[in-house]
Amino acid sequence: MDKNSLRKELLEKRKEISIEKKVIYDKEISKQIIESDYFKNAEQVLVFASSPNEFDTRFIIERCRMEYKRVFYPVCKDSEGNMSFHKCDSVGDLQIGMYNIPEPKAYCKEYKPRKNDIIIVPCLSVDENGFRIGYGKGYYDRFLKNFDSVSLCPCYEELLTRELPADENDIRVNIIVTQNSMKEGHQ
Repeated sequence: MDKNSLRKELLEKRKEISIEKKVIYDKEISKQIIESDYFKNAEQVLVFASSPNEFDTRFIIERCRMEYKRVFYPVCKDSEGNMSFHKCDSVGDLQIGMYNIPEPKAYCKEYKPRKNDIIIVPCLSVDENGFRIGYGKGYYDRFLKNFDSVSLCPCYEELLTRELPADENDIRVNIIVTQNSMKEGHQ
């Protein structure tokens, strides 16, 4: 099955997860991430502003604020898949950007890597090898090529895939987190 057909199928499958289940899953996944050594050791967390159907990143963002961790959100620089992350101290630092996704305002400082940073990577699905399928623009794959710290990919168990089509442009995530487990995708 090609990636576009698979994307459509996964979007439909994700819609089938009830709101009640989604809330429980989001809390369970967040709890696993927050209790992990990856999160505990991180001073900086790169995260996405989730849409209503995606994994809800708010629990992680709230915990970052409580623990004084620096929080960075993505900015889509162009339609070619180039993206950078910028520090946001509050929701007031966000504005609607490309693809109607909340992005940091122009005054927000660009991300500078530090030891033990983590990135929370969105997906529609991820396979046991850490290959993920997203929305098809390649922003995260391009960014992850040069990201030297740990990538965590939250995914609902129902959307895990044994094997996804992957090519030389696809970058594996390090850790796959579902409501039931946290396991290595690729280190």
